[in-house]
This record gives sequence, structure tokens and C-alpha cells, in this order.
Amino acid sequence: MASDKKITSLLEKKRLILKEIEDLQNTCEHIEKTVKFVKEHEVSSTFVIRQVCNNCEKIVGMPTQQEISEFLNGTR
Repeated sequence: MASDKKITSLLEKKRLILKEIEDLQNTCEHIEKTVKFVKEHEVSSTFVIRQVCNNCEKIVGMPTQQEISEFLNGTR
């Protein structure tokens, strides 16, 4: 039973941390962006290419075809 309470406590802490991250990301201006591989979904093993804010790590958009080519060729 003790492990059940520990798991519940950890899940609550995770929820609070994720909420704080979301709040910070929502107030960020996303001035500098980088093209990166990111997980398609939190539990996914599939990675996709997206524009990500350098400051808050939020996915902020889809890269252009040119940005994708530069990213894949390592020129950016």
C-alpha cells in the first residue's frame, strides 16, 4: 500500500510540474526557434521534425521544406 501512496504523490507532482511548464510556455514570446526532431506524442517512439522555441522548448510550428532540407543536411 505504501507504494500506491508514493505513486499517487509522484503523479500529482508530475501534474503540477507539467502545469507550471505549460504556463511558462504560454507566456513565452518564442522569439528564437530551431528545427528539431521531437516525439510525435508523449508516449510515442515516432519522431517528427518541428520548429521548437529555444527558450521554453514548446513546439511552435511546422518548418518549411527548405528548413527541413537544411536540417537534414546539417547545414543549419
